[in-house]
Amino acid sequence: MFKVRPFIIFTINILLLALSWFFYKFPQGDEYLVLFVTPLIFLLVPYSLTLRSSIVLFLLNIAFFLYYYFLKALNPVDIVVLAALLISVSAISFMVKKLSEVFEVHQGKELSARQVEYNGILDKLEDVDRKGHSTEKDLVRISRLYEVTKQLAPVLKFNDMLDALFSFLEDNFKLQVAHLLTFSKGTFSHGVSKSIAEEDYYADPDRVLEYEEVVDYLRDEQDNKAFFMERSDSESLFESLKIQSDTFQVFPLFVGDKLAAVLAIEGALKSSYSGFRILIPQIALELRKVDLYEQVQQLSIIDGLTETYLRRYLMGRLEEEVDRAQRLGMKFSVGMVDVDHFKKCNDKYGHLVGDTVLKTIAGRLKKSVREVDMISRYGGEEFCIVLPETAKKSALVVAERIRTSVESKEIVAFDEKIKTTVSVGIATYPEDGEDVNTLLENADSALYKAKRKGRNRVCS
Repeated sequence: MFKVRPFIIFTINILLLALSWFFYKFPQGDEYLVLFVTPLIFLLVPYSLTLRSSIVLFLLNIAFFLYYYFLKALNPVDIVVLAALLISVSAISFMVKKLSEVFEVHQGKELSARQVEYNGILDKLEDVDRKGHSTEKDLVRISRLYEVTKQLAPVLKFNDMLDALFSFLEDNFKLQVAHLLTFSKGTFSHGVSKSIAEEDYYADPDRVLEYEEVVDYLRDEQDNKAFFMERSDSESLFESLKIQSDTFQVFPLFVGDKLAAVLAIEGALKSSYSGFRILIPQIALELRKVDLYEQVQQLSIIDGLTETYLRRYLMGRLEEEVDRAQRLGMKFSVGMVDVDHFKKCNDKYGHLVGDTVLKTIAGRLKKSVREVDMISRYGGEEFCIVLPETAKKSALVVAERIRTSVESKEIVAFDEKIKTTVSVGIATYPEDGEDVNTLLENADSALYKAKRKGRNRVCS
């Protein structure tokens, strides 16, 4: 709102009165016109003067009018009219001021309300924007989870899962090397590395990452928590662990409360750290799935008592060995092993002791053969041994070693010490049969031959 300084108003008013006096002294017929212009000054009074100043200005003009009255220049009616003009102009100006103030207040309130509404809309927009960013991050996370789930879901074997995992990392992240360190019952088992950069960082065996030292560092220094580091932060540590890239980040994968694996990434930016952390729980679930599948597979082919293969798995393996031997022109042997007088042992000591005897004998069989050989529980107390690429003469040596290992030591079962023996029958492909059934029949015949000759012996 505009405002004129008070002394300007007083000055203009006095000048108008002086001009009127001048016209009165030197008559030109305009002194009344000047007097009637004076009330216009009072249009500005409410905007510039206080109430006291306004009264002083009003009295100044009334005094001048009375002076004119004594000079016979104005009559009482003129004075009343001029006083009324001063009062009415002031009143009108005052009303206009009040109305403008009310209008401004109303307009200010409306503007304030609109400002509040506008600010509220801005806050809502900012909130929507924040939620949008959060939703976008969730979508990225869900998208990546979906992608890794889509690639890993069909996989049920560990090696296939490794291939799928490394392929996913290569397609979705910029990195140089990925390592997966696996554990068995909480103990480090082995590590697998995949170089994704053009340069194969681990082509040289002497440069391979020190897996066990990485595991020790994770446990001892990082308390089994994910971490990120750069070469510039710890050059000596990078050298000791044989890390070839300039960045290294490690993520432990837990199945339940057990450390199942460790994913180590080289050459990835720090900005990708959160992206990897999003995937870790899903990768851990996939590891758990593969582990459970392999356990189920083992349970479906492994005898729970002796931890040897079941008969149905044996038959499939024998079919494979026959096919392989036919294609490559090779020999292999089959041995049937039977525990001598096992029924008497069961009747005398009970089934719990009998189970311990079978379990102990199965353990001695495993120690007497190679890793490539297979031991299966064929019947109650009967085992079948498959010896790939083994001629009859060598098979008889293995069978004799088995017989000796069982006979040489007593079996301790609870409070009992039991001395037992086994009889072994050997059949060899192709001389003793060119199909599975014939081989098993001839091996079984050789076993019964050993039984008839007094047990605790090997026959073919």
